[in-house]
Amino acid sequence: MKDNIEPPQEEQDACEMKTPRDHRVMFRTLENPLRRNIVKYIGAFGKTKKEIMKELGITEAQLKFQIDYLVKNCYAEVDGENCRLNAKGIDELLANVKY
Repeated sequence: MKDNIEPPQEEQDACEMKTPRDHRVMFRTLENPLRRNIVKYIGAFGKTKKEIMKELGITEAQLKFQIDYLVKNCYAEVDGENCRLNAKGIDELLANVKY
């Protein structure tokens, strides 16, 4: 007798799903001029928090707010003092920012 139970489908990682909400979040992210400048400055290789604050002339609180937004929406990663865009951030944000 053969078992007709199918294996459970693997769930997609929340950072990899593409929905209409994802597109709204991407546009909302890029609408903010400071966030756009942070994305451009971090680029594909990343920068330290101090480098970002100095280059953009912003406070630590401003940077924290914007970086937290990018991390929450799966666009960036922070490792100690280093901030960098992840693959999603590079593909969806950096690719759509004019220099």
